[in-house]
Amino acid sequence: MWPSPTSWNWNSVDIGPHRDIVGELKTEFAKTDIHFGLYFSQYEWFHPYYLQSNSTLYSDVVSYPQMLEIVNRYEPDVIWSDGDWDQTDEYWKSKEFLAWLYNESPIKDNVVVNDRWGHGIMGQHGGFLTYSDHYDPGHLLPRKWENCLTLDVNAWGHRRAMQASDVRTTKDLITQLVRTISCGGNMLLNFGPDKFGNINPIFEERLSELGKWVNANGEAIFGSQPWVYQNDTNDVWYTSKLRQPLNSISDYVVFNRQFKDNTLIYAFLLKISSDRMIKLPSVGYTDKLKVTVLSTRSNLKVTKQKQGIAVDLSHLKIADEALVLKIEYAATVTNVNPIKRLQKMGSLDGAGHPTKNSKKIIDMYL
Repeated sequence: MWPSPTSWNWNSVDIGPHRDIVGELKTEFAKTDIHFGLYFSQYEWFHPYYLQSNSTLYSDVVSYPQMLEIVNRYEPDVIWSDGDWDQTDEYWKSKEFLAWLYNESPIKDNVVVNDRWGHGIMGQHGGFLTYSDHYDPGHLLPRKWENCLTLDVNAWGHRRAMQASDVRTTKDLITQLVRTISCGGNMLLNFGPDKFGNINPIFEERLSELGKWVNANGEAIFGSQPWVYQNDTNDVWYTSKLRQPLNSISDYVVFNRQFKDNTLIYAFLLKISSDRMIKLPSVGYTDKLKVTVLSTRSNLKVTKQKQGIAVDLSHLKIADEALVLKIEYAATVTNVNPIKRLQKMGSLDGAGHPTKNSKKIIDMYL
């Protein structure tokens, strides 16, 4: 998709559209505040050099030089490596590339990479960890991770045979986003344009609907951190922010602790009971407690429970999408560390990686 000398007469400038597709995208993204990243497939399935067994010719003259090319030519903020699993990191020259990337390259101070750099590397090393496609641990992880999923549940690329029932609903997308950010992850949402670059109308609809919901509730999403508790039930999840940083490293903590006068809590309600009374057992009651609907700023009636609080939503018109509550001045919580608790439960090992016994943990704090 760029004029690569390592792929003479087999790139988008020499043949086809005769255009530097990557370069044009770089130019357009530079007009926005969106960070520009590049996906790079380590291997080409049917490249004759790659098919040569007991040879590193492909990585020597194709994949490794091309990684250097895209960095020097386009200076991306993110490099998303893929297609690595058939070979070791030694075959892909991953150590050499990453050492150059972080020590000598023109983007050494800003670039972020994923974890797909050779067989057995995924989920172990990288700027952020993907573990697998469609990864949803259901609990907090101490390292930044990513839930990479597709709009078409059956494919990463364009499918002419795709049915409407194959496309994730807006509620599905919101649910995945909420579960992901509550547990410290980022969500990567993929959709495949057709060969002309057109986006399927049903994808446009889903992206537009998701965007409207995100715009209305962005305060709870962008710049937020996981809270000391991630969820109460499968339908109630939390994020948080601090009014004032506690110290210079507050922006880099895994989760925010709960302080009555400093911590803002955001509760994502994915399902609302028929009686319109939402119980939040993780939220401690105080006389100063304030709960509002984030998108409308409507104040809500709160009652103290034996454990936590109950919020009255009976006067609200509830939409199908998730409702987000902003909670201020909840009781201070001390001596709760979700990472240590997960390690004690055997869901995380000492290094913070999910164990073989790790499973989705719901209601873990009740």
